[in-house]
Amino acid sequence: MTKRLYIETVGCQMNALDSEMVVASLRQQGYRLVETPHEADAVLFNTCSVRQHAEDKVYSSLGTLKQWKRLHPERVIGVMGCMAQKDQRKIFERAPYVDLIVGPGQLHQIPDLIARIQADGGRQVAVSLDRTSGSAEAIKRSHETFDPLRDPAMRPTPFQAYLRIQIGCDKFCTYCVVPMTRGPEQGRRPRDIVAEAQVLADQGCLEITLLGQTVNSYRYVDGERTTRLSDLLEAIHDIDPIRRIKFVTNYPLDMTDDLLDAVRDLPKCSPYLHVPLQSGSDAVLRRMKRGYSTADYEAMMERIALRLPDAAVASDFIIGFCGETEQEFEQSMEAVRRYRFKNSFI
Repeated sequence: MTKRLYIETVGCQMNALDSEMVVASLRQQGYRLVETPHEADAVLFNTCSVRQHAEDKVYSSLGTLKQWKRLHPERVIGVMGCMAQKDQRKIFERAPYVDLIVGPGQLHQIPDLIARIQADGGRQVAVSLDRTSGSAEAIKRSHETFDPLRDPAMRPTPFQAYLRIQIGCDKFCTYCVVPMTRGPEQGRRPRDIVAEAQVLADQGCLEITLLGQTVNSYRYVDGERTTRLSDLLEAIHDIDPIRRIKFVTNYPLDMTDDLLDAVRDLPKCSPYLHVPLQSGSDAVLRRMKRGYSTADYEAMMERIALRLPDAAVASDFIIGFCGETEQEFEQSMEAVRRYRFKNSFI
């Protein structure tokens, strides 16, 4: 008998990719997607904790299912992703009719966890270790999730796809929860990335966007060999069906010359560089713990102009950050005027 799945995704490109992989694994268990939660045997919410609004939206959606769950106790409601990792069992306190809580590092367990709930009716929780609850290696392994299953039907178009090359983050900006919800920064093995790119090409994908929290920080050390993002671009560039390669999001201090040269020299690489500045004020950047100065950012922009003069650079800004003065806001405005970003996310 075909089982029915409803999944709702909020947040970043990582979440969109996570949802694609979860759906692919559940399809193998006989599930098909439906349009509304009330049609489903299993309802999943893939969550984000970067903004309060994203969490409020999930709790609002959960609230609409309270009566439905009372009428259909055999149906499964699950919360997955960053909010699940951050709040864990607190979600049960606020929405006691939820059956399943799964962090980003345990998404591959979802088919088995749903089966257990349907078999015995008990709640299931699967989350990663927090940053102080074990050895560095144990914490990394608990956050690692690289499910190779891909599902073209979950993409807005079959010709474009995301490809994760890195998980986690070690930057610890004061406003960001990602280092806690997605764990330590670690890169995937290069051969696994290239193999997945080939799978995507075989599925008809023409454009691949490489994903990482700070994607240009990618490093993979194997013995004496270190693979960088520039090396990955070159390897994926050799896959014939792929016509365009992009990568997001970048960290200013890791915009290296070898990476800029790769984008310049490899025709398939899009000269689009998303490198958030966040503020034009050094004082605000220090409060954000961004780890670079406006002078560092300007030096990066000068190197981009020298090595990749046709590049389109995009940025992010946080306006009204804690303690921001009118003068500090004007410094951000001046940066926008000076650098003439292709676009900025505010």
